[in-house]
Amino acid sequence: MLDDNDISKIISNALQVNKELLSENITAIVDQIKTTLKNNKETIKQANEIDKKNNNGFILDFNVINNIFSNLEKENLFYGDVTLSQKDEESNIIYGTQIMDYGNVVIINDGNPYIIIEMIVRNIMAGNTTIFSNDGFMLGTNQLLIQIVQSVLEQFNISKYLIQIYISEKFDELLSNYANIDLVVCIGNNDLQNLILRKSKNRTIISGYENFDLYIEDDSHIEFLNKILNTGLNIQLYVNNNIDLDYSNTIIVDDLEEAISQINYNGSGYSCAIFTSSTENASKFIREVKSKIVTVNTSPTIERIIDIKQNDLINEKTIIYPFSFKLDGNTIDIKENEKLDKKNNVTKFKELNNQDSEDIKN
Repeated sequence: MLDDNDISKIISNALQVNKELLSENITAIVDQIKTTLKNNKETIKQANEIDKKNNNGFILDFNVINNIFSNLEKENLFYGDVTLSQKDEESNIIYGTQIMDYGNVVIINDGNPYIIIEMIVRNIMAGNTTIFSNDGFMLGTNQLLIQIVQSVLEQFNISKYLIQIYISEKFDELLSNYANIDLVVCIGNNDLQNLILRKSKNRTIISGYENFDLYIEDDSHIEFLNKILNTGLNIQLYVNNNIDLDYSNTIIVDDLEEAISQINYNGSGYSCAIFTSSTENASKFIREVKSKIVTVNTSPTIERIIDIKQNDLINEKTIIYPFSFKLDGNTIDIKENEKLDKKNNVTKFKELNNQDSEDIKN
């Protein structure tokens, strides 16, 4: 962690990270991060409670964190992996793909710790150096999470600067380093997404993860709604003007059509819900609202899976080579649709492009 929050130094440290030991240790690193977070649960809770006491956060649900790791365990794209895909018997060669890192990834978000945890692990799996940036929301919790991950990286002799954080209320200085940034990921509400899309000169992925839009058409689910609103999550309310509800952060709408238009224009695009007694209106809402997750008379927080996929964070390199090699006196038997074992098989390939040749370890 950098005490001076100097973006030029953060960028410089990211560019100097050596990833030589990362590929063969990814699974062990992810497992160790999961274990270390669990072992430090009470310390994380203390930091989280201080943020909440200072009106700078919400109380973490560790079940959500467990679900993040459960979902990530289903991923099968890892930095450095080589998959053998097709044999050409006539030419006596085989085609394959190698998973390559995207490079230096900047993740601008609203400070949500679930985003920090999932995007840390996803980018470690992808082999990316990662710089998080937000305005300091849940700062104590997030700093502790990153310190924990950095300590795990150093256990594997990998620079802690693989993961860093830059606190700023403005993102111009960070994004002005576009020559040293390979990918920008923006995760937040509609306003933050539009701001970063305007300012970024790099390829930019956006997501409204953990930002929810609720349209309340009648008062038949008030008790349940109050439970949802008390979670402290980022929820934007749209309330029909025919009902009298005293909620803050509310947009009053005349009818269903206006609610749909407002959500489609102002919403995060991630998850929304309608609370209504009308099956007809619920069906229209489902058909016309633009959101990746839509619920009816159910909390929009029920499905909390980030909608950025592992394919978005990696590059794939095509490689071509003979059926078998002899390396150190051993013949490697090449089979189709099989991943090479990075620890036991070390096969050298030459890149078939105009760049300088380099050895690729698998």
